[in-house]
Amino acid sequence: MDIQYLLWLQELRNATGGAMDAFFEFISDFVHGTYAYLMMAAIYWCIDKKAGIMIAMNVGFGNVANQTLKNICCVYRPWIRDARIVPAGNSMQTATGYSFPSGHTQLATAEFGTIAVWQRRRKWLATLCVVMIMLVMFSRNYLGVHTPQDVIVSCALCSLVIFADYRLMRWMEAKQNRDLLVLGAGLVICAIYLVFFTLKSYPVDYAVDGSILVDPAKMITDCYSAAGCAVGFLIGWILERRLVKFEPMQKVWQKMICFIAGAVLLALVMKAVCEPLYAAMKEISMMGSYFGKMLYYIIAYVFIMAGFPALMKLVNKFYQRKRTEK
Repeated sequence: MDIQYLLWLQELRNATGGAMDAFFEFISDFVHGTYAYLMMAAIYWCIDKKAGIMIAMNVGFGNVANQTLKNICCVYRPWIRDARIVPAGNSMQTATGYSFPSGHTQLATAEFGTIAVWQRRRKWLATLCVVMIMLVMFSRNYLGVHTPQDVIVSCALCSLVIFADYRLMRWMEAKQNRDLLVLGAGLVICAIYLVFFTLKSYPVDYAVDGSILVDPAKMITDCYSAAGCAVGFLIGWILERRLVKFEPMQKVWQKMICFIAGAVLLALVMKAVCEPLYAAMKEISMMGSYFGKMLYYIIAYVFIMAGFPALMKLVNKFYQRKRTEK
């Protein structure tokens, strides 16, 4: 039934000459990679600190939950299951690894779902966020890279993560030092998660040209990437909470400068630190590659959560002192 639905959408694409392909590729890409982290950082740095923390938490923990299910079920992509499926445009380039559940949907739900909860009193904005999630879900089906169950389960799973994370935050805020318990438990869970998925066996099947359909090394790397997001969030969050304690700027022009400066510095950190470190560790060994990918996301997350906020606080103190001297 799921394959028939994708074939029907494929016929629709072909009948319209692919007129909507570029639009749905854009929708998919909008919630993936750079866009996702910049949106999270913009809210955290410039608009609402608590909402930014929840988005970062839901993205990080949701990624681990999604990758856990993905690497346990090991479900192949639609075009592997049925050769009649031909994904649209360049969508296959970002549709790597196993199919179930959808990573794009997880990221969209974590971001826009959290914003919808945060802005629930603004019905139009909350509704827009829900529509955006549904568009991403449909886009993955329309492009032929995910089945309906891939996106539905991913959305449901991440919705549970959002609910659990809000309950966890309330529990943590009710008593002093519970944040350290959350940090410790999170690090232990991530360690167990990495050991399990590094050592578990994966199916190894081959295409007609002799290539591996899904490389287990790629899936293990994705697990380390997900763990890097979660660990980076935990470390950055606790550093900011305990040491930095920044507050977003108040004036619009300050917020704009803050975001532009932060985005530029984040890009520099990723290009000058994260990428060279990953490349160097990749040359050492396969395990080095795994840990290099994890460190890539840890560094990026710590910079977003604590590094740039600390810099913001220093700049703001300098600015306030100069105003006082005048």
